[in-house]
Amino acid sequence: MNQTLGLRERKKLMTRQAILDTAAELFAGRGYDNVTVAEIADAVNISAKTLFVYFPAKDDLVFHGENEICERPVARVRDRADGETPLDAIEALLRAEMSATPSVDDLERLRATVRDSAVLQARMRLMWERFEIALARQLAAEAGTDEHAPRPRVIAAQLIAIFRLLASDEVLGYLRGRPKSRRRTAFAEWLDVSVAMLRDGIGST
Repeated sequence: MNQTLGLRERKKLMTRQAILDTAAELFAGRGYDNVTVAEIADAVNISAKTLFVYFPAKDDLVFHGENEICERPVARVRDRADGETPLDAIEALLRAEMSATPSVDDLERLRATVRDSAVLQARMRLMWERFEIALARQLAAEAGTDEHAPRPRVIAAQLIAIFRLLASDEVLGYLRGRPKSRRRTAFAEWLDVSVAMLRDGIGST
C-alpha cells in the first residue's frame, strides 16, 4: 500500500479491498444472486449505505476496475510506435500482462460467479461491447472516419474478441486439459493462434 497516502486515504483503500475480498468469498461460496449487499456490508462491519459509497451497484463488486481495464487497450493502440499495427499493439499488451495473469483457479472462480447469474452475464456482454465501442472510436479518429463505419468497428470487435476469449470458458476448458506446469504455455499458445488468425485473415477456414 502507498505509504505516501494519508491515514484517511489508506483506511479507505483498506475498506475497499476488504469489501471486494469479502464479496468474492461470499459469491464463490453461495453464488452472486444468493448474497445480499447487506450481508457483505455486515461482514465488513460497515453499513450498506457506506458500501454503496465505494461501489454504486452490486455488480460493480464483480466488475470493479472496468474503466481502467477498458482504457488499457485503447491507450496501447493510441500510443503505439510508428509502423506498429493495432493488432501488434494489442498482442504486445496481452503478452506484457500475461506474467500477471491470474491462476486457472482464480479464473474458474470468476467464470463460475458470472456463469451462474443472468445479471452478471448481461453486464459482461455490455462490458465487452463498451470495450469494442471505445476502441472503434480510437481507430475511427485515427483514420478520420465516422466511428460507426464498418472498418473501425469490425477491427475493434476482432481485437477485443481476443481479450474476451482469453477470459472465457473455452480457454478454461483448453487449460484444464493440460498439466499445471504447461498451462501458462498453453495460454500463450492460444494467444499465438488467435493473433495469427487475425493477422493472416480467417479466409475460408
